[in-house]
Amino acid sequence: MTDRDGYIEFLQTEAEGQLIDRKRASINPKDVAQHISAFANAEGGKLVIGIEDNGEISGFNHTKAKKKELYIEAPFEYLYRIPKYKHEVIEVKKLDGTMDEILVFNIEPSYDAIITLKDDSVYLRINDKSRKLTHNQITNLEYDRGSRRFEEELVEHSSIEDVDKMLIREFKQLLNTNVDDEKLLKARGFMREGKLTVAGLLLFSNNISVYLPSARIRFMRYEGNKEESGTRLNVVKDITFDKALPIAIREARVFINTQLREYTFLGKEGKFITLPEYPEFAWFEGMINAIVHRRYDNQGDHIRIKMFDDRLEISSPGALPASVTLENIKEERYSRNPKLAAALTQYKWVRESNEGVGRIFDEMKEYFLDDPVYSEPNNSSVQLTLKNNIVARKEREMSRVSNIITPELFESLNEQQELIVRHLYNEGELTASKIASIIQRSAPTARKRLKELEEMNIVSTHGSSKNDPKRTYYLIGFE
Repeated sequence: MTDRDGYIEFLQTEAEGQLIDRKRASINPKDVAQHISAFANAEGGKLVIGIEDNGEISGFNHTKAKKKELYIEAPFEYLYRIPKYKHEVIEVKKLDGTMDEILVFNIEPSYDAIITLKDDSVYLRINDKSRKLTHNQITNLEYDRGSRRFEEELVEHSSIEDVDKMLIREFKQLLNTNVDDEKLLKARGFMREGKLTVAGLLLFSNNISVYLPSARIRFMRYEGNKEESGTRLNVVKDITFDKALPIAIREARVFINTQLREYTFLGKEGKFITLPEYPEFAWFEGMINAIVHRRYDNQGDHIRIKMFDDRLEISSPGALPASVTLENIKEERYSRNPKLAAALTQYKWVRESNEGVGRIFDEMKEYFLDDPVYSEPNNSSVQLTLKNNIVARKEREMSRVSNIITPELFESLNEQQELIVRHLYNEGELTASKIASIIQRSAPTARKRLKELEEMNIVSTHGSSKNDPKRTYYLIGFE
């Protein structure tokens, strides 16, 4: 297979998403301009005309196809401002053996300005869709242009001497290349005119504190559930990680793991499982998101990770970017620092799609913990709060659980009863309506299962009557 064949195969098989989209050659030329605008306003990407969504080459030689010249002219016809891009016409062979062509637009991200259509509409690439932005979203995008340019800024007085050769060597191994260090940095946009860019400094230099003292991760552990000061100061750990990001991330990950307590919860088949108080994916993904999406041009603040007895808070300077809101944060994706994000993708710490936030929710649920909470304190930072429910768990651990919940008990329970027992152990008290939701049955069915467990001397209840909506159930011995 030649390089050309491999490239065509890539265009056919690469999953459509943030960085690539395929369209039939019958698409409206204005829609092509919209997609070009969307890619340019995000992280750049490839728009392929003449290949179907399923990867089949349809080309331009069919009755519904428009002339490729219409698409080549579309940016000039419909865009108010033209982004940097190149187009290429590639000769291809279709399944029936006939020769045809496809058209590929290679679009660069626009750091200097928003790419707007002549009708004043603005589009942004979010996952596998090119979405039209509202007025407020456009305003937010304009605001974020300053931050996105900042990672491209040259760091005055920096040079190749600031680069850690071990980190460059590791990065080249990840890219599977042996190119010269300085040539690689220039090719990837991490160095210009003999100076490192902000992104280059963050990724490859251990001299960050000299040039960008706020670009650090600070971990603080407190005794108790609130932050005290003065004579009542309750900070018991205060550690700063300010080396190049690959090193800082690894060091912070190892250290935070040493600070996490453990708890036991009741798993499937009646087995007790001991795990850290938070799922590692949840807090580590939260930390990575803080690193990738913070505003590095905000020199007055840094990433803070605060650990209290009952919760973990991860704060990142800068409000939510562009189209992302507290309501859509699980689905929307926007990379404030695309070069930084692209580099950290090589380490498998950043994902191309936005499944990370959704998985944080899923992991917390698997640990029988409350949903994570995202907030924007003072509209100047983004904070993720993970609650651990450690107090209730510790109380349950002190109970004589081995005498109450045994593998033999689980063998005697049906599937719904077993699910109820697991959730009552891990969550404490629950109402009948909540239990109905857990077992995915009606409230009467839930009450029937609870009655069966009461008769087995496993479950007891608090409440005035069986129809009291606030009546709660708990495992005997755990009240």
